[in-house]
Amino acid sequence: MIKSLRPTSVPANPEQWSEKSKQSVAFGFRLEYKDKPYNCWHCHADSVFTAQDQKYTFEILRASITQNRILCQPCWTESNRIRASLRDCEEQWSLSKRQLQADETFLGRWLDLLVALEKYVPYKPDTAKKNMLSRLLSKV
Repeated sequence: MIKSLRPTSVPANPEQWSEKSKQSVAFGFRLEYKDKPYNCWHCHADSVFTAQDQKYTFEILRASITQNRILCQPCWTESNRIRASLRDCEEQWSLSKRQLQADETFLGRWLDLLVALEKYVPYKPDTAKKNMLSRLLSKV
């Protein structure tokens, strides 16, 4: 068995946290970050929110200390790719709504992206947008 060379815990510096995180109960108690194992919400792969990743997330990115990982790296990358494609669709829509209302390929791709994203996030889907796209697709 090969032992990992990376530490499984690293010292925490709560003074570097976001202002909201500094108001949390953890502020007075978190002395270190420890590797947190979890199962990916999408693919169920065994994953680890490493101590180093936590330090970067909470002290450099200043994300909320209550944040936990739910996706493994490949699933997280794919969900970000889908989100970027959805932002592209939104931008195209804002610039060319009249033309795109009748573009079956564009509407279908946008709807497919919304449905695909639902597989990666455990929260409420964008039902209104999906319904709008379904209605528009039924007209073309």
